[in-house]
Amino acid sequence: MRLNKIYLPVLIAFVAMTLQSCLKDQDDVFDKPSSVRMQEYLNDTKEVLVSSENGWLLDYFPDRDLSYGGFLYALKFTNENVTIACDLAPATFETSLYKLCEDNGPTLSFDSYNSLMHYFATPSSGNYEALDGDFEFMIMDVTKDLITLRGKRTANTMYLRRLDSDMQAYMAAVDASSENQFFTQAAGKIGSAAATAAFDLDIHRLSITLDAQPDVTYSEFFFFTPEGLRLNNPIEINGAAITALSFDSDTNVYSGSDSNGNNIVLTAKLPDNYALIDEFEGEFTFTFGSGSVDVTLVPNKETGVVMIKGISPGFDLEASYNKSYGCLNLCAQTVYSSNEFLIIFGAGTSSGFYTGAAGVFFIKDTANPTTYLATPDNKANSADANCNFILVQYDGDSYYLAPSPWRINNTYDISGVKSITKK
Repeated sequence: MRLNKIYLPVLIAFVAMTLQSCLKDQDDVFDKPSSVRMQEYLNDTKEVLVSSENGWLLDYFPDRDLSYGGFLYALKFTNENVTIACDLAPATFETSLYKLCEDNGPTLSFDSYNSLMHYFATPSSGNYEALDGDFEFMIMDVTKDLITLRGKRTANTMYLRRLDSDMQAYMAAVDASSENQFFTQAAGKIGSAAATAAFDLDIHRLSITLDAQPDVTYSEFFFFTPEGLRLNNPIEINGAAITALSFDSDTNVYSGSDSNGNNIVLTAKLPDNYALIDEFEGEFTFTFGSGSVDVTLVPNKETGVVMIKGISPGFDLEASYNKSYGCLNLCAQTVYSSNEFLIIFGAGTSSGFYTGAAGVFFIKDTANPTTYLATPDNKANSADANCNFILVQYDGDSYYLAPSPWRINNTYDISGVKSITKK
């Protein structure tokens, strides 16, 4: 009992001294108000942003499900403005305002409209949620050469990487490099291991499979560079990381090395039924169930749109080039619009049709390379009788079969689309 009485005052004194010590340390760590510390952090971040003479590359990922893959932005900051470029339109540069602020954490906000930065975040009448893109970013980490961001809408992690060459020249070089990299598959070796690679050019994703592990696929999003491609995050295969590959357009070879020094050599090739966009240019015959019509195809490499001219006295059609599979995609579309009515080239028949993205693909016939067969599957290579379209008029209340001159070969029923053949 006496011992307890002795120890209790000692214990109380010890605890008091400990608390005082901890409180003193806490004062040393947080010797400034949080608002002051936040402003200093933002000021330091701004100093880093502005310090890059050539600007930064932004690995940008719209859509929280990553459905569209990544897009490459280039940004050059001054104290007030930012000049922005994007691989969507690499020759376009727009300047707008930005700000660094506290919004539930340090935030980089592009708060004045910029058509490039706001492209994925601007809603439209047909897409009120836009493309689920960000223009406000939480600042997660800042170093001299790399800034880690997180999209406030998508929560996607994105990186700003210091650019060491002229922004305009870099974007032009990336554009030129990407034009040569239209391959969808490659084969070769990683070290001594035989491997194959697949390139999804629609969402910019590289997938690698070792022949010895056919059931295991290593994949990651990539960005084109002047030299080849760079992975958003390293691909690790058997403990070794791959971060980038160079591309030789003369030999069509991707090469590089992994973090263990293993040489990588992958020779790219195209499927036999792959067609370049240039092949969809000139005079063609469009054939369907009840006949054919002569048309002129006019491709636009920059937009990937191929106009089908002369198919009807009243309109032309727009098709899109699918770079991943080297084929042409023709979808339902509105071909005429006025205050009174619409003319719709719908996918289907008079008993049921779609006015949206449904349609067909035209894929090169390997037995006859000047013919492109219609199929509902972009990986197929055979004509399919279910490739049907119909021309209808819509007055806001009801649909009617389209009258002349909105018909093709004087018919509204464009069923059994078979092919387009170069003349």
